[in-house]
Amino acid sequence: MEDFQSLGYHKNVIEFVAVAKEFCDFVETIPSTTLQDTILRLQKFIPLIYLKGSLLPVCECTELGIREDNVTEEQYNYLYTELHNKLGEHDEYLEVFDDNMQYSETPVINSIAEKICDIYQDLKNFIFSYRCGMPEIIEEALWELNNNFELYWGKACVGVLRAIHQVVYQIKDEEKKIDRKTL
Repeated sequence: MEDFQSLGYHKNVIEFVAVAKEFCDFVETIPSTTLQDTILRLQKFIPLIYLKGSLLPVCECTELGIREDNVTEEQYNYLYTELHNKLGEHDEYLEVFDDNMQYSETPVINSIAEKICDIYQDLKNFIFSYRCGMPEIIEEALWELNNNFELYWGKACVGVLRAIHQVVYQIKDEEKKIDRKTL
């Protein structure tokens, strides 16, 4: 295995950290952005985060349980509420690739706000651990980030991008209707 110090400063890790930090900073400013700006920026961030996450180097973790999460439940709930309120009727979407779908007699409904906050939580926790500069903590954080990418937030990116795509063009169609009425 590569020396972890070099793995922590691998080009793909550094690029991921830069994108993840920018995404997290954006999510934290959502309360002060417009619906259109929020949706258009998410449309660009989500595929970039997915791409950078898929390029992260694989790492094995020899010691688990030494890193701490940074995002509190209060922070998560605040950001979720703000984004959910901003999205309004556009927040919910049907998910056909959910593992629970096979057991459900009704459609599985997901929330864009919840998925964005889940992605935010994993990325923000990773950034917090990465900033400490301690190889053991970075190693565990990178291992957990890769694991969560495969099991959860990578899937969340793919699903929520489809929903965001629909909202982007739904909002654009609504704006065209408003513009036609004002002519």
